[in-house]
Amino acid sequence: MENNNSNKRRYFLKIQGVVQGVGYRPYVYNQAIIFNIKGWVSNQGSALVVDLEGERNNIKTFLTRIIKEPPKLANIEKVEVVPKRFTGHKEFNIIKSSFGENEVKFVAVDVATCPECLGDVLNPSNSRYQYAFTNCTSCGPRYSIIKGLPYDRVNTTMKAFEMCSICEKEYNDPTNRRFHAQANCCPNCGPSLKLLTSKGQDVLSEDPIRDTINFIKQGKIVAIKGLGGFHLACEVENEKTIEVLRKRKNRPHKPFAIMVKDIETAKRLAYISKEEEQVLLSNKRPILILNRREVSILPEIIAPNTKKIGVMLPYTPLHYLLFEQNISFLVMTSGNVSGGPIQYENDKAVDYLRNIADYFLVHNREINIPVEDSVVKVIDNKEVVIRRARGYTPYVINMRVNNEIIAFGAEQKNTFCLSKKGYGYLSQYLGDLKDFDAYSTYEKAVDNLTELLGFTPNMLAFDLQSRFLCLQYPKYQSKRKVAVQHHHAHMVSCMVEHNLCNSVIGVVFDGTGLGTDGTIWGGEFLVGTRESFNRVGHLKYVTVQGGDRAIEEPWRIALSYLHSMNYDVTKVFKDIDEEEIYMVTQALEKKINCFKTSSMGRFFDCISSLLNIRHRITYDAQGAIELENMLNPYIKESYEYCIIEKDNIHQIDYDRIILGVLRDMEKKIPTSVISAKFHNTIGNATVDLVCKIRKKYDIKQVVLSGGVFQNNYLLLYVLERLKERGFTVYYNQQIPTNDSGISVGQLAIADAIERKG
Repeated sequence: MENNNSNKRRYFLKIQGVVQGVGYRPYVYNQAIIFNIKGWVSNQGSALVVDLEGERNNIKTFLTRIIKEPPKLANIEKVEVVPKRFTGHKEFNIIKSSFGENEVKFVAVDVATCPECLGDVLNPSNSRYQYAFTNCTSCGPRYSIIKGLPYDRVNTTMKAFEMCSICEKEYNDPTNRRFHAQANCCPNCGPSLKLLTSKGQDVLSEDPIRDTINFIKQGKIVAIKGLGGFHLACEVENEKTIEVLRKRKNRPHKPFAIMVKDIETAKRLAYISKEEEQVLLSNKRPILILNRREVSILPEIIAPNTKKIGVMLPYTPLHYLLFEQNISFLVMTSGNVSGGPIQYENDKAVDYLRNIADYFLVHNREINIPVEDSVVKVIDNKEVVIRRARGYTPYVINMRVNNEIIAFGAEQKNTFCLSKKGYGYLSQYLGDLKDFDAYSTYEKAVDNLTELLGFTPNMLAFDLQSRFLCLQYPKYQSKRKVAVQHHHAHMVSCMVEHNLCNSVIGVVFDGTGLGTDGTIWGGEFLVGTRESFNRVGHLKYVTVQGGDRAIEEPWRIALSYLHSMNYDVTKVFKDIDEEEIYMVTQALEKKINCFKTSSMGRFFDCISSLLNIRHRITYDAQGAIELENMLNPYIKESYEYCIIEKDNIHQIDYDRIILGVLRDMEKKIPTSVISAKFHNTIGNATVDLVCKIRKKYDIKQVVLSGGVFQNNYLLLYVLERLKERGFTVYYNQQIPTNDSGISVGQLAIADAIERKG
């Protein structure tokens, strides 16, 4: 272990996690020079390995530095330090990488432009001045361009670009921040921009970025190819152009995200807390949902009927250069047709988006896997992820599972999750799989990640309602299949995030999920573990007429609730055609095209329609979102409610709640007050029922999950009151609470079932 000098030591260090493609080897090399450490560093498998020798105190400081203060993109999962016999290395080197198939693998995420590279781009004396593809080991594309592991240039879409001598010198210099930056390039050897018409014809332009902004200032819509796909961009202040964009994209109401020049500009649009500012400025650069300022410089058409606004900062050199052209805000919405996947290939984008965009700003760096912008918010001073995508995926979770499983997720807001070597790998958000093109993108994403990880599943997990997803994969048909109840998966997704293994009370509120009794659940109180659950409570069933159409037309849901109460509907629906009301009423009487549901999401739809907020929606949960946005947070009152017990299961009866709403409407009570009272009532009934469950089962840990808990007011209301009553409460933060999170739950449940045998 030591030579003649008793103060000399040798150790073998192995660091696992996201440690490749982040500048770790040159960082270790330069620290070794500082502390007079001899030996070598290498990427081996998916780990960073260091053979190091030196004096005891130097080694201690060296190890502390490289483990406790790693490169900012590194994410350390595991560290091993093993003493070895001293051999007397003469120097410190970076040696050739090797790759082991049996290693745990970590895939680096796409990262926003770092300050150093931005400085290069904005410096007129720098060779990369105004170059839109500038990057280094601290920033730039990763997951979107990877075709294989290890993460070397030859395994990325940058293989098509041969480095010039200057870039190659940087790439091979351990003291340079572009040492082994796999996407390294410059104007002489890297990707380039081109401006096209809506028909795909070249626009002769010496400066495509400047001309893009000129077109935008003229009121044009430009499809801009970015890091993970296309955006549709237009001027924020031009209401006519935004109206055109909404019409062409068939997106009449859903809010558009805004990209702003800098954090100071963002503060002009919205209230931003310290925690929100940190999220906005992070190298993930998501869309952050913020509270709009009361006096807004934004036109209402950007985000109609909501007090929120989605804001993001530039995250590529291209974006920064757009804002160098005397502009401060841009609408930046996904480059897709409403309901379809984001476009990411030049030719297909022109085909799909030519009727939306007037021009296309494209580049010739291939995107291997499309990745949407991530969407997050800050709740209770904590980052809560709504849509996990660019900068946040693949998300690696130490799930300690025994099996290699693929969980196919939900049909809407889809993600999938794989497990290998005990880790779960959550994919990026992939949208609604009812859309054929979205399903094709989904298949490619599954194949890509399984190939990257060398993944061969022994089990398949899927939603009770979406079995067809796994049946589309003939190569997996011989594998064991586990059907997982939707709301159990929601509950367990939160349990996985917070490492809970014992029994919990799960409160799962969402819109749609097939129950074990064949009805549509969604207002659920469960008691269970990862392996199994009992349904101990729910919102009382209602029979709803209209199938999927009812979700798009909430007045049908409201009418169905009133019909179940034998209430005279002619007093309520003054804006709905009498013939339509008659036909739906008759269909309810004869049980034609009806479904039975306990959905809390549908109950919110009912109230939004009763209050004349939204009889018909144009995007998911629009009625519930607008209902929350108009509530008066200072109102403390609530409505009467009743919890009944039937067949040993508690039910929240909705009759008194609806009657209270109708009475307030007759009294001309402001809608903002009624909305607040309704939210308070749901919160109170939830807490009341959880207390009854605790008394019976003696469980104090509560999990809140499901898409309805994206409602900030309801989540915080329930959270605060449960804590006051002595509960320990958990809710989804990094794993989305909506259907994007259930693939994680499916995987954990399938593994738990298999363990039991």
